[in-house]
Amino acid sequence: MDYQLVEEEAIEHKNEYFEVRINPDDARPQRVFFVSNEENLEDVARDILQKYAPEAEHWTLIPHRKH
Repeated sequence: MDYQLVEEEAIEHKNEYFEVRINPDDARPQRVFFVSNEENLEDVARDILQKYAPEAEHWTLIPHRKH
């Protein structure tokens, strides 16, 4: 999988980035930001989860695009 993790402070410099929100119903969900050229972003998100949050029960993928 081709992706690069991005620190939350650096996302303002990206034209397009994606967020994996882990356990999104929690009061303070874990958030992982990344950029990728991959077409199947769900697979990229699963790869990130396997590496950084294998215990995650629920997650959602959120695209962010600057207008």
